[in-house]
Order: sequence, then structure tokens, then C-alpha cells
Amino acid sequence: MSKNYEFLINAHPNIYNKMSYREMKVYISEPEEGVNEETGILLIIPGFGANANSNVYKKMRSIFADKYNLVTIQCDYFGWEFMQAEIVKESLSNFNDMGLMQALDNITAVMIVAEIIKDNNLKFNANKIIAYGHSHGAYLAYLCNMYAPDLFSLIIDNSAWLLPSYIRSNRYLYIDGDPLVFNYYAKWVIKDYQIINLPFLYKNYANRCVIHSFHGDNDNLISLNEKRDFCRMIQNCFLHEITSEKVDNIIFKSNTHGLNADFLLLYDQIMSNVDIKFNKESNFNLKNHKIETSKFIYSFDYSNIIPLLKVEEK
Repeated sequence: MSKNYEFLINAHPNIYNKMSYREMKVYISEPEEGVNEETGILLIIPGFGANANSNVYKKMRSIFADKYNLVTIQCDYFGWEFMQAEIVKESLSNFNDMGLMQALDNITAVMIVAEIIKDNNLKFNANKIIAYGHSHGAYLAYLCNMYAPDLFSLIIDNSAWLLPSYIRSNRYLYIDGDPLVFNYYAKWVIKDYQIINLPFLYKNYANRCVIHSFHGDNDNLISLNEKRDFCRMIQNCFLHEITSEKVDNIIFKSNTHGLNADFLLLYDQIMSNVDIKFNKESNFNLKNHKIETSKFIYSFDYSNIIPLLKVEEK
């Protein structure tokens, strides 16, 4: 059985609240036989309605660690509490920002766990770092790949949208027929959509990460045509279109958003049926870089290994 741990780390400072100090919990599973030069890292990112303590994610972390020789990671990223099935009051100190801070937290979790491995005089394969997400979690994987270029070698995307719908419209949940209406704080706080808009970010990006995207032709949050256009513009992106004919009631139980997919079997399918080779490398070195939008300059600093973002208005 894998070895499972959870602990608090310093999260990225809150960019919306005077760079105030934050902590977050990280969850990891280590292969029973330990970490070696072939061991990779798998970042699993939940979306709306799920979190790192969901039973399916606990199971995934444990099983994938042993089955695929991975250190599996999840974190309680910025604003996850407001993405569940309960309305909770948001504020500048903590809210569902739906993008920038959430991606930075996930990158931070990977970098800190990698440093912990090294501090224990162990080696792992720095060219085998994978992100696996569902819906908003898959969308965050794309942001992580953009904000930390060349950190990830593989993204598995189940139904990622290209810009969060709930940053412009309300989220509705129906519990026993009664509606819950989420009117997210991010609508009033987020001033720049370009930094979280995937088509804008990836337009001229030389992507080297292999991406396998699964998307249904009856998705009500983002159309298959939009996803097709997006994937075509990215190097190394492979789109798997799930139509009604491909609903097998084993891996895919629908062709709607999320595909009602079996998360474990979907990952198994990629690892078993797609020829993915991970070159062996013991170190990685993330470079400082900038992303410019029409309103702001975003400077991502990796001088101290974990990301530190500086935002300047133009």
C-alpha cells in the first residue's frame, strides 16, 4: 500500500489582498516501494463539487502511486471551499478566483514536494510530471502549464473549459429540486480576463507538453467546436471526441460535460493505450518569465524555486 501524508505549506501570497501570508494543506501519496529515478509526479486537480478529501481522489492518489510509480499530489488551493455544494461568504482574504491564484497554488505544491524529495536525498524523474484534471481542474492544468513553462510533460484533460463560465454568470445547483445560486465574488474582483483565457494565452505559445483532451459533443459549458479550435492551435494537443457512439458505460457514461467518466479507468486508458515516453532527467530549472495582456504585466519569478508573481499595471 502507498504511504499517505498531509501537511501544511506556505501557499502563494494573496495577490488580491496586499500579498498577505497564506497556508494551504497538501496531500501526497508515495509508492510503497519508495521513490527512485523512474518515479514521476502526478498532480491531480479537482474542479467544482469535489476536493482533495473526496473519496474518489483519495483512491486515485493511493492506487496511482503504486500502480504507476508516482508521487501523487493534491492541494487545497485558493478558494476551493467556495466551489462545493454550499454557499459560503467570500472576501478578499479568500474567494474562488477561478484561475490565477489557484494555478499558482498547484504549481507551488508540485515544487515544494519536489524539494522535499530532494531534501531526503532521493531522485525522481523530473521529465515525468503529469497534471490530471476534471472540468475546472483540467482548465487549471492548462494555466499551470502556461505559468510554469516546461514543468509538465503530460496533461490529461477531461472537459476543460477555456474561460470559467461562472466568472460571468451564476452557478446553479439543484438539491432535492431546490436551487442554490452562487454569485461569485470574482465577478467584481477579477479585472483582467486575458490572463485566464486559454485561447489568448496559448495563441503564440510553443507548447512542448503532450496534451490528451477528452470532450463530449453534448457539453453544455463549452462546445466541442470551441475545444476543437483551441486544440488545433496548440502543438502536441490530441483531442478525443466523445460522441454518443463512444459512450461505453465503462469509462464514459455520457457525452455531456465531465463525460460522467470513471476517473481511474480514464487514466488507465491513457497510460495503457497511448505511447507516451518520459525521458529521464533528475533536475528541472524553471525560468523567470513574463506574460503581457492589454492591461497588465505578469512577472513569474522562480528564483527561489516556488513561484512568486508580481503584477504591474501598464
